[in-house]
Amino acid sequence: MSINENLGHSNKCPACGGNLIFDAQEQVLTCSFCGGAFRPEKLELLSQIVSLDQEAADENEEDKHEIVCNSCGANIIADNNTSATFCAFCGSPSLVTQRLTKQFRPDYVIPFKITREQALEKIKEFAKNGKYAPHHFFNDNNIKKITGIYVPFWLMDAECKMHTHGVGYREDLKSSDKYTVVSDIDIGVKNVPFDGAVNMKDDLMESIEPYDCSELKPFNASYLQGFYAQRYDLSVDKLSDRIIYRLQRYGKEAATTSLKSYERFHCDSCTVKPEDLEQKYALFPVWLLTYEYGGINYQIAVNAQTGKTDGHLPVDKVKKNARLAWYHFTNLMIFSPLWGGLIALIVWAQWWARNNPDMAAAVNIILALSCAFALPVVVVAITTLKTQGDDDFGRYNLLNPVIRAFKSFVRKRINLKSEILAQTDMMVGAKPAFDEYYDPEFKTQISHEEIFMCHESIFDAQRS
Repeated sequence: MSINENLGHSNKCPACGGNLIFDAQEQVLTCSFCGGAFRPEKLELLSQIVSLDQEAADENEEDKHEIVCNSCGANIIADNNTSATFCAFCGSPSLVTQRLTKQFRPDYVIPFKITREQALEKIKEFAKNGKYAPHHFFNDNNIKKITGIYVPFWLMDAECKMHTHGVGYREDLKSSDKYTVVSDIDIGVKNVPFDGAVNMKDDLMESIEPYDCSELKPFNASYLQGFYAQRYDLSVDKLSDRIIYRLQRYGKEAATTSLKSYERFHCDSCTVKPEDLEQKYALFPVWLLTYEYGGINYQIAVNAQTGKTDGHLPVDKVKKNARLAWYHFTNLMIFSPLWGGLIALIVWAQWWARNNPDMAAAVNIILALSCAFALPVVVVAITTLKTQGDDDFGRYNLLNPVIRAFKSFVRKRINLKSEILAQTDMMVGAKPAFDEYYDPEFKTQISHEEIFMCHESIFDAQRS
């Protein structure tokens, strides 16, 4: 785009079409009419989005009908030979069948490859890995409510210009050098999926990725026979915040993985500008199980192309509390020598002072020094437990190696507790890394610039 084109281009409010004014303090564009606020990168993204599949239904949709749940409002699409007895999202039997009111013509579809029986086995296997799932979860009345659904996804291709800012550390046991690290990353991403269904949990859909998009086929209604499908109710413009957030996450991951010269690196921020955006509307196959436990609905999803399974499992409180009680008991056993030794020292010192009055002063001095040593250890432990990941060890001193080792041990105990909670809470698993959607045909360019901030050692005072 030329300079003259830039000067002639004026963004309008996506909500009402009003004029936008840049707010220097908030660094956003605000609408003088409706009060909306938009980041420049969001407006850049919105300007590249094309509306698809919004026309009214016609004779091409006569072989399909729409099933609407009166309880949760979800609607699914099926061929005229397929019916439903319960809602796949809330389990309610209160359903209404009606004619389609809008077009349903996705660009692509990935057909089901995993059968119902295979999906059931995947779910049972997944649930068995949840050590704290209630025993009666495996009741057939729960498992049999699995439903095959084609979920609407928007697939995004883009060339992304990313700018990241972070802090890197080069260190050993005696010293640490701290740097500000700025990175500029040009990277291409291909077929990054975003589900366009309100009733589908975004984290759940992302956790069963990736799909193999080399198996995308042009949409054909024949693939729907015997299954349900959803029409998107979130268009791409309504997903703009999610798109930017995910691309920012990928930018941070790209910066972190490319910086190998630091012992530790933390990426603080990332701005992203997607260019040459292309979008595709596709249906991805999912086996979905929704069930109720303790008045709460839980969902498990199976990627019906690859078999990857994830979801939320209920927690048996008795099992959970028993595991956490064992964790706290082991903590008590680990730290008891410290406290037991200190108490034994105090008892011995008092006994010695009574039997040796002339040595009482010396004994009290030894006791005071012992307590003075134990107290900082306790303070460090408490501080570490509160920060739970603070990497700043402050100015170095002669006790630094000991303090580092102790903090490392306490953090391992904290991480163990986090692992226990993750197992018992059974939240969805890790989301796919950026390299799953890296476009190998795009020439990636990455440049870094580091600025020295400070050096700390046991010999030198802190200097910057």
